[in-house]
Amino acid sequence: MPLKRVSSLVLIVLTFGLLSFSVVAQATPSVAVIDDPLVRMPGTQPNPENNVDIKDAAQCLRCHSGYDLDISPGDSWHGSMMAQAGRDFLLWPALTVAAQDAMWAVDSPNATDICERCHFPTGWLEGRSDPTNASAMVADDFDGLSCDFCHRLYDPFFEDTHAGLREGNEWLTYWDETNTVVPSSSTQADTTYAEDASQAAQILLFNGDPFFISNRPFSPLYTENGGGQYFVSDSEERRAPFADIAEEAHDNLYSRYHKSRYFCATCHDVSNPVLANLGADPANPLPTEVNPAYAYYHVERTWSEFALSAYGQQGGAGGEGPFDPAIFETSYANNNIAKCQDCHMRDVVGQAASHQDAVVRPTESVEHPQSGMPMHDLTGGNVWVSWVLASTIPGAPNYDQTNHDLLFQDPLSITLDLSQGLGITPTLLLSGTERAKEQLEMAATIQKVTYDPDTGALSFRIQNQTGHKLISGYPEGRRMFVNIRAYASGALMHEINPYEDVTGTLKSMPGAPLGANETYTDVLVYEMKTSSTLTGEDKSFHFVLSDGRYKDNRIPPKGFNIAAAADRLIVPVWEATVDPDYFTAEEYAGGYDDVSITIPAGADALEVDLYYQTTSREYIAFLRDEINGTVQTLPAGAYVAQTDPFFDQLRVWGDTIWELWEHNKDVPGAAPYLMDQSTLDIVTITGTGPYSGDRTGAEIDVLDRGPGDCLEEIHIRRTSSHHPEAINDNLRTGVYWNLLQDACAPGTFTVTLGLPYVNGTVTGDERLCRWTGSNWDCGESDAHLYGATTISRTNVHEFSDWTVGDGVGPNSVALSSLGIERRSTFVALGLVLITMAAVIVWRKRV
Repeated sequence: MPLKRVSSLVLIVLTFGLLSFSVVAQATPSVAVIDDPLVRMPGTQPNPENNVDIKDAAQCLRCHSGYDLDISPGDSWHGSMMAQAGRDFLLWPALTVAAQDAMWAVDSPNATDICERCHFPTGWLEGRSDPTNASAMVADDFDGLSCDFCHRLYDPFFEDTHAGLREGNEWLTYWDETNTVVPSSSTQADTTYAEDASQAAQILLFNGDPFFISNRPFSPLYTENGGGQYFVSDSEERRAPFADIAEEAHDNLYSRYHKSRYFCATCHDVSNPVLANLGADPANPLPTEVNPAYAYYHVERTWSEFALSAYGQQGGAGGEGPFDPAIFETSYANNNIAKCQDCHMRDVVGQAASHQDAVVRPTESVEHPQSGMPMHDLTGGNVWVSWVLASTIPGAPNYDQTNHDLLFQDPLSITLDLSQGLGITPTLLLSGTERAKEQLEMAATIQKVTYDPDTGALSFRIQNQTGHKLISGYPEGRRMFVNIRAYASGALMHEINPYEDVTGTLKSMPGAPLGANETYTDVLVYEMKTSSTLTGEDKSFHFVLSDGRYKDNRIPPKGFNIAAAADRLIVPVWEATVDPDYFTAEEYAGGYDDVSITIPAGADALEVDLYYQTTSREYIAFLRDEINGTVQTLPAGAYVAQTDPFFDQLRVWGDTIWELWEHNKDVPGAAPYLMDQSTLDIVTITGTGPYSGDRTGAEIDVLDRGPGDCLEEIHIRRTSSHHPEAINDNLRTGVYWNLLQDACAPGTFTVTLGLPYVNGTVTGDERLCRWTGSNWDCGESDAHLYGATTISRTNVHEFSDWTVGDGVGPNSVALSSLGIERRSTFVALGLVLITMAAVIVWRKRV
């Protein structure tokens, strides 16, 4: 892969260093973290260089939780993985391996400082990241990215943002500022600007020079503060994206930064500073101080993926599927999505605090009339870790004694202490788990499944409905994969990417061999795998030692700018070859992957399923083996976790994470979670009469096969998502069918079509609705037949897309009496016509 700027020097120096290491290294660092140029990155530094005191979250929750569990920011945040960043049990073994790897590579475990700065920002800022085994973390350090931390962040590019040069100066339409309050948004923004300038003056380079020159970063190349490079005010005013906040118990500053698309880049564009800074002269600005994090050593690139999407452009773009502008509201023109917060902190109606004068947004705000109250759920796709954490608390609905015993070990042997800080509220975490499931189900749809039973040609589309790659994030074994099952006469005849439940992995992986009529297709496993010239591995889980990528076939977001992807190290990669043509121009523009493969011919039914896993058995086994030193990918002398005192409170994580996996591998997220499903029935028509689609649930009673009995074969496709054109709630039933036939012209055949009603018991108001290509035809003039769970429509003469409309009418209006008074003839006649018109046309709207 292409490496940036310092890469060649780094590799030369590092390779030389590796050759000179002793057989057994000691993990005691030779330099304190704050004095280590290898981990130095721009931003606010730990005490005593800067002096930031983060308040504990319990203070904030006194007013910002408990009054409405569905929207109160404290409750939704507490149920998120942001609040559990320090309790994430995948972090701890990953940190252990990273420390051991760094010890082998650069004779110091300090590389794990980059983990702690985003998982323990309170402890990191207050100087407890040294030693970097997290043993010094205490109390509310474990509350992760807490309220006060996030609401003390300031924009390092405040000069350009304030001038309208970074995200534009459309103060009314983009920033949603009417400037009607006193003091106005613009006046308050001036106050914040002055405070930002004061804070920026305290930020220094590693060599002691100022980082800011004339209120801008000294390096013109430094254009984004990713990789955990946060700038945190030492002043206690809380910054928030509203200028009309009611009087509260603390001072506030109006912050455009908190509604900026750049805000989330802080922790979601992660790179490895150790390899970037290795060999650099600390008397000069370090490479990490000159360049943005996206320019060196890829770890994760969620923000960069968004930045190059259609949504990351100024003004944003309309979303797909459940984020379609017709149904998904944002504060921007045309309901465009223009920042991460639009989907991960979506607008709701409500207030941010419990006191009576708190503003109900957006209805009570004249200053920001388009902006709802941001839902602080911060939901991603992690449905496994939050569920397991909730299960450790006695009395939890999912309480599990084994999980409790594994994660409540003595902190002197495991470091992690789940009782510190706010601790865990199981109901809130389980609510967060359910939100994560919903997020996964909204992330993608499988569309346009077609299959030729004569040739075995199969095609379908996976539509990415997120604003970043699908999937995104840190490559700790997370993956998305397509499973395909082909049936003939009800029997499974072939399966692609089968999953072995007993072993807990995709078949073809170690310990899970493929069976007869099973195949593993790597292009249908969407993931990012790093590589390392330092370890000699084409595919490596050693992220601290990774300097390349072996595989990245994840689906791009809508409007992905592939021409700019190389600068951010996010071009698709296949078998260690950077391949910008892996997706077509149309796929980049539309944000999808069109798949065409060949499977055995002769199937009459198919299931195409899309699954997500938070992590994999292979990654968990890697963590166990690297910590225990049992299966070694590095020279034997590198494995010090079981002997060096630095790991006294970490070494048990090898066995602990494996036991957690083994005990919870059937929990959704560890076990594949179904994101979307599409099924296909191919029904051969040999005469009139009833036919059934076993996989799709459709029933077809053929009344007339058309001229020459042309109706010979019907392809029925069932998609488990809302129809793309179902913008009305009554048509958004989570499923639709597409029926196709080849030989008959529309109008020449006649069938009665029956489809299952998936939302409970049929009441009589439901209808089968057909998408004509321009509008919905719900068949008001046709007879409908109702069963307990099915709806049938007679006199169907044309096939297309169909869905079941919930209560879309018509409902008749009975005329019980009609009185005519002796008035003018015109008036009386008018009353009669108006009444008749009501009888004829009144119906529930579609």
